[in-house]
Amino acid sequence: MLLTRIRSLVAVGTCLFLTAACAAIPKTIYTEEEALAQLEARVSAEMRDQIVVPYEIDEEIQQFAEDITDGLTSDREKVRVIVEAIIGLTQFSISYDSLSNKTATEVFREGRGNCLAYSNLFVGMARHVGLPAVYVDVESIERQTKEAEIIVNNGHVTGGIDQGVDVMVIDFTKTPEREYLGFRVIDDLEAIANYYNNQGFLYGFFTETADLDFDPLEREMEMYRLSLEVMPTFQRARNNLGVGLRRRGQVEEAIEQYKIAIAEDPSFADAHANLGAAYYSLGRIDEALGELRIAADESDSNGYFHHSLGVVLYQLERYDDAVREFRRALSKEPSMATARYHLGESYMKLGDAAKAMDEYEAALAIDPNHEFAQAKVDLLTNQAMSPN
Repeated sequence: MLLTRIRSLVAVGTCLFLTAACAAIPKTIYTEEEALAQLEARVSAEMRDQIVVPYEIDEEIQQFAEDITDGLTSDREKVRVIVEAIIGLTQFSISYDSLSNKTATEVFREGRGNCLAYSNLFVGMARHVGLPAVYVDVESIERQTKEAEIIVNNGHVTGGIDQGVDVMVIDFTKTPEREYLGFRVIDDLEAIANYYNNQGFLYGFFTETADLDFDPLEREMEMYRLSLEVMPTFQRARNNLGVGLRRRGQVEEAIEQYKIAIAEDPSFADAHANLGAAYYSLGRIDEALGELRIAADESDSNGYFHHSLGVVLYQLERYDDAVREFRRALSKEPSMATARYHLGESYMKLGDAAKAMDEYEAALAIDPNHEFAQAKVDLLTNQAMSPN
């Protein structure tokens, strides 16, 4: 259920409290025992040893939650002291671990984790002291990660308190200034599916320098499939499974996963963009353009989709159309240096070196290390200084 408007914002350390209006929230909470029973019924036998309930807390953490909230009567006071206690575990500096997700117990013991990991601890502690804690899926302009032209979606899930007509969202984040576009309360099982999806995402993209005793790329695919066993309709993991297949050269298999995701959610821009990129890699140009256009149209805020479409149009020598898409990309994300650079390239093809120079310089103003933009500025400068 989409929560429509943020009413208030109070920063506490590196945690955000946000309150949003919403309609009645359906049942979303499972006890640890109920969640475990659901997982055992859904997960294949060979993956049973991977099952965890991320928000489960042990007796020590339960006692800790009771002690810090003893004597408090207000839900908001209880929330505040729990959040402050969690932040205090890290000496008031949330320590993000880019290698793996953490369960509530692991975060409590280690003082490290990502946003979902800290939210697991918050949910477990808050529920133990009687607070109606829920998981919240936050829509953020930064939710996508790009590797080349492939879109990976690991989402942004945090905790919240069901206040009846409102939801108080508690977001542990390193970037409290990030822009939120909307959010919705999710079922615990979807939160667990997110947990495994995020685990796969982190195995696939942040383990290049890690000293591990297993193959992280193999584990990545296992986690995406496990996420889908927990929730077969969780298209975020299906999209990422497609990404994993494509990265391994299994393009047709990736296309099948993107198509399944789109059949379940026709407005899933990430899957449309990835399907378009896969089609383009196979030379299926018209189909690629169609999917990239849908992705661009479905996204109200993400300029990357317009940029991807512009790059294909540029490669097809449709330079006026490419200019239009790069400008649309920049209207949504003005700080996209690569869109500035490609806009400059398009102007060069159209014979307008002055406009091209403006865009190359704009790209460098955003990213002073943009080597391609710097090379073009140097080239145009040398040409202007050279005698005819």
